[in-house]
Amino acid sequence: MRSLAGLITLLAVLVTGCSAAGGEQSVAVPDSPAGKQLQWYLDAVNRTPIPEKELGEHLTETFLKEVPAEKFNALAKDLAGLRLEELSSTKPTELAGVTSIPVGQKYDTKISVGDDGKIDYLLLEPR
Repeated sequence: MRSLAGLITLLAVLVTGCSAAGGEQSVAVPDSPAGKQLQWYLDAVNRTPIPEKELGEHLTETFLKEVPAEKFNALAKDLAGLRLEELSSTKPTELAGVTSIPVGQKYDTKISVGDDGKIDYLLLEPR
């Protein structure tokens, strides 16, 4: 009986580890302009460097002037495995909540999109 409990515990740890590494969200990302861009970002940080062309498809020109592709990628590379943990504010063009990376660091996260649907504001502040 004891070994069965150990096996179940091991399986639980393995399944939990797989879920976290797979980037599954604890909270569903809204199907909204801001939600679509947040989902893109959550996926994109796992495959840096993100090509400039792709960044231009998701970030406004103004955003890219303030945070050029090289800097954006330098910041994004440390966020592999980023996942959404909670949402505190949801509007079609703005979201706020908490994200985290597998090592346990949590971030207060805010994202907004302009009329063109591209990200015009993105902030992750360590908690």
